[in-house]
Amino acid sequence: MRHATGADGVRIAFDTAGQGRPLVLLHGFFGDRSTWRDAGYVDALADQYRLICIDARGHGGSDAPRDVGSYRIDRQVGDVIAVLDALSVDRAAFWGASMGGIIGMHLLARHPERLTGLVAGGAHAERVKVQPAEVEREAEVFRSQGVEPFIAAMEGRGRLPAWMRSTMLAADAHALAALATALADRDGVLDVLARVPVPLLLLAGDHDPQRAAIQRTAAQIPSATLVELPDCGHLDAFLRTDLTLPVVRPFLDRCHTKA
Repeated sequence: MRHATGADGVRIAFDTAGQGRPLVLLHGFFGDRSTWRDAGYVDALADQYRLICIDARGHGGSDAPRDVGSYRIDRQVGDVIAVLDALSVDRAAFWGASMGGIIGMHLLARHPERLTGLVAGGAHAERVKVQPAEVEREAEVFRSQGVEPFIAAMEGRGRLPAWMRSTMLAADAHALAALATALADRDGVLDVLARVPVPLLLLAGDHDPQRAAIQRTAAQIPSATLVELPDCGHLDAFLRTDLTLPVVRPFLDRCHTKA
């Protein structure tokens, strides 16, 4: 494990695996960089790519501040840039799952020159503004009860892999409370992405509650392609490697050809 330092001094953990073209992998909320390995992506991709697996701030081996301001999207975008700079990588492809996909779209909007292509699973680029009372209720659950209620809710929709459950239980619930509050009020980047020619692949489970927003995102960005995964919910857009890899591999190959 190595560390880069964000602009505000927060240390960001990352590691690398494989050989070839650089590909950043950024996990979703509750995850960390180990989930890409546990789900099978590292073994599947390391023969073709230099994988850069990052722990978003508040997760895994990265620092976990507890103030909401530390989790603004611009700071999380800066963390990815800090890792790329630490590795002397000028341009890379990027695959983000859920929260990682949100960060990836904001990264693309701010620094399109650093990406050859972007894959975003279960994420959209619209403006988000959740009612403050609802945000505070969720944050208070994290602070007072930890992650267990959220695990129970997810398992009510389908069995979680044991490794995913373990990763969630290891998370810093107070950091997640701050992160959830920050993510609940964020600007959209649709207008900017509509003018960016970098290829964008959106993955959406056909049962994902965010499906409509992902469809609208794809419809408004000329460089975007949407692939809907059958019989899949939100988390399945990450877990179902049998569906994601056959779509993502050729997309990344095309991005490399155009770069």
